[in-house]
Amino acid sequence: MQLRQATPADQPRIARDLLVPAYEAAEDREPAYSNLTEQARTDPDISYWLDDEDRVLFVAETDDGDLVGNVSGAVSPTPPIYDRPPVVYCDGLYVKPEYRRDGVATALLDRLVDWGRDRDCAFFSLSVHVDNEGARQFFEDYGMRQQYHSMRMPV
Repeated sequence: MQLRQATPADQPRIARDLLVPAYEAAEDREPAYSNLTEQARTDPDISYWLDDEDRVLFVAETDDGDLVGNVSGAVSPTPPIYDRPPVVYCDGLYVKPEYRRDGVATALLDRLVDWGRDRDCAFFSLSVHVDNEGARQFFEDYGMRQQYHSMRMPV
């Protein structure tokens, strides 16, 4: 298994094999909030993570060239009222079901954390759906602790 940064040439495979299934799973979990655009359903764009040095998309690829997982994230600057370094934020993690529990997600998160550390980030954060008990347990096992409750309502 190899972890590497995504490239523009990866667009069709990342979209088809990783992003569309991940986006559809999020929509299934909370359809009113995660309702997808037609482009997200058919050909999601990865340039968001490729065109900015403070954003990244890593993929996990088998020796046979199959993409089996991805993690995306960004450096989140700290507001000037705080005396602390920036935060690396994970905005997406997905591993194909047949590759789960094989260390792929852990390796992807490790790579994102290292990427953030290389950019002088001192903290790592993410959000996980309140009903996704498997993901919550995984992140706790990874060493993360809940610090805030994120709340939302329609307006």
